[in-house]
Amino acid sequence: MSNQYPKDEFDRAGEDMPVGMHRPQPSKWKSVLPFLIVLLLAILLGWGASHFLTSRGVITQESGDVQTSQSGPAQSGGASGEPSTEPAQSGEATAEPEETESPEPAPSESETAVPEVDHGVKIAVLNATSTQGYAAQQAALLNEAGFAGTSAGNATGWATTVSSVYYADPDLQPTAEEVARVLGISSVQVTEIGNLGGSDVVVVLR
Repeated sequence: MSNQYPKDEFDRAGEDMPVGMHRPQPSKWKSVLPFLIVLLLAILLGWGASHFLTSRGVITQESGDVQTSQSGPAQSGGASGEPSTEPAQSGEATAEPEETESPEPAPSESETAVPEVDHGVKIAVLNATSTQGYAAQQAALLNEAGFAGTSAGNATGWATTVSSVYYADPDLQPTAEEVARVLGISSVQVTEIGNLGGSDVVVVLR
């Protein structure tokens, strides 16, 4: 009689089981898995707490800004909410319009053209006194003052009681006044005599 029988479902199920009393070694993941789960939960909790605190701080700041902007008009408008008719007082004084000075008209050429002293004129110093050489002394003073065309002589026919300076051309008035200043003479006169003996300015000494 043969001892071999066909395999049934019980025999097939036992093929996957270990033979004898030995058990397979437990997997390493079973000991590590709890720590990984705890670590993952800690990371998730930390992220969630930081996100919650951050979002809460932003919301609080935004709400504070809104309250500040809303409280500003309430203070300026008054308790009743009616618009104020008085002008707002600012810290700076209202700038007053500056007064602009109107430009003065430019002087014309006739106003600016002032006759100057002409040191090239011919000057005749005439002595009507009894002191000899007096005209030459005064002529030397004029030469030193820059009037190189000065000559000395005796006065004839000049009816004057004080020392005087005469000139015929109105443009020579500043020159005649300068001659009188150098010689210390106060009398400066314009004469109608057209010809002063070939001179532009005549000084009569008395």
